[in-house]
Amino acid sequence: MQTQEAIKDYLLTKKSVTKLEITKFLLKNNFFITVSYLAKEFNMSENNFLIYINELKKDVERLEIQSVAIITQQRFVKIETTDDSSIDCYYRLFGLYCTEATNYSIMTALLNNQITSILALSRRTNYSTSYLYTRMKTVNSFLSLYGITIRFSQAGKKLVTGSEFQIQYCILDVYWNIFSNTSRPFQKESEESVAYMLNRYFKKGMLISLNGGLMDKLYLLLKICTTNFPYTSIKEIQQVIQTYPESVVFLDKNIDLLHEDIHLSDEQRIILNVLVRLSLPKIESDQGNRRQYDILLEKKMPSLIYSKLLVEKFCAFFGLSIPENQKVLHILNSLRNKLYNEYFCETQPNTPLPSFSLYKERESFLLVKEEIKDFYLGFRETYSYLIPEVAKKENVDWVVEDLFHLLDRYKAARPIIIGINYTRDYYVSEDIIGKIEQIYASDHIALKKRFMETCDIVISDCPLPNLPEPIKRIYLLNETVELDDWEMIISKIGTYIFEIRAQSLG
Repeated sequence: MQTQEAIKDYLLTKKSVTKLEITKFLLKNNFFITVSYLAKEFNMSENNFLIYINELKKDVERLEIQSVAIITQQRFVKIETTDDSSIDCYYRLFGLYCTEATNYSIMTALLNNQITSILALSRRTNYSTSYLYTRMKTVNSFLSLYGITIRFSQAGKKLVTGSEFQIQYCILDVYWNIFSNTSRPFQKESEESVAYMLNRYFKKGMLISLNGGLMDKLYLLLKICTTNFPYTSIKEIQQVIQTYPESVVFLDKNIDLLHEDIHLSDEQRIILNVLVRLSLPKIESDQGNRRQYDILLEKKMPSLIYSKLLVEKFCAFFGLSIPENQKVLHILNSLRNKLYNEYFCETQPNTPLPSFSLYKERESFLLVKEEIKDFYLGFRETYSYLIPEVAKKENVDWVVEDLFHLLDRYKAARPIIIGINYTRDYYVSEDIIGKIEQIYASDHIALKKRFMETCDIVISDCPLPNLPEPIKRIYLLNETVELDDWEMIISKIGTYIFEIRAQSLG
């Protein structure tokens, strides 16, 4: 299950979820659409759909985003936005509906470490204790996805099950998936203040590689892990760290992402180092990755050795050739996957890899997936001595996803042959070939002007009924190749390349 999906299922009202789905549909289809079509799409009457649209209009107006408006003309509907304001609008609507949802309000109050009793929760939320107890089952169903349970003793004291890693990551994951970088949960702070705090805590080499919202996410994690720490207790955190003794490696000054002179306990340093690595993509340069890899290898870190063997044995088994610098990166990614499996619950909400979700309906994918799973289960049995007992419980599907990514990315594949059959004028074919070469890497495709029957894809300005059936056709109807023709050509080439590659998975 994905985080936003879980939030919608457990924390939002059905009406709010429907309004979000309508918003997403209109943002993806940015043109006037008839009310009758939209009503059928969302399985409701036209009158009910118009009620939803009127409510959405008011909700969007409350957001006060100048470049966003829902327009209705007679029986047509459209959302008018710019590229940036469309995603801003969606996240801010998501945030609005969550902050007004009862279950979300109760959950966020429960996750506040200052709320230590049912009475304090009642005062914070303005709900009676009896009403709160009726809502706790649903809220705990959501939190249990993260390995967390919150209940109250007979005396009304809050009791929490779940590790510090799971709790702090849950808060980050929920908040970021709702608000992204459209809001900060603590107070209005200037960009200068945020930059100062990040530079005060984190090493410059790491910060250089972060942009596009990742700075905001890192800042959010920093604030959560400093203002909300410890959520459990130092003693409980130390017990978890003892369970995963490899985690002390992050105190090594060559691996620690934090400056030495900041006032953080060892426990906080370990938690931040682990959670930064499990919540942000690339945080190191290639040189930094290599340095960390060499250090961990020198320390004979069992999880790194396990990950190294896994990548190497997998490549040998499936005949993959990965450049050495990329191999190091994938070994470290495999290590991160292993840490993710160790520190988090196997039901942890997360986003499936695109390679996995795009291929999942294809029969060849299911066969390859089973082959990868069988390989991994055999590998795990052979090298189980490298895994501590506590780490043997894992979500195997996460590992299979990671390995499938390697197979999809590095499996040797012949170039896709694209034929250009332009008959009207001799000089046009060469120009089309040049334009395609500017967009697609030459080692992935081969272009030719003869022997169309030997191609995988053919672009033609005349009918080709005698070509073998499997060959994909792209027909040009206009004499002049205009921008919309070119967009169609590139779009179809991409689609056909994906289909051909998918067919050859096995």
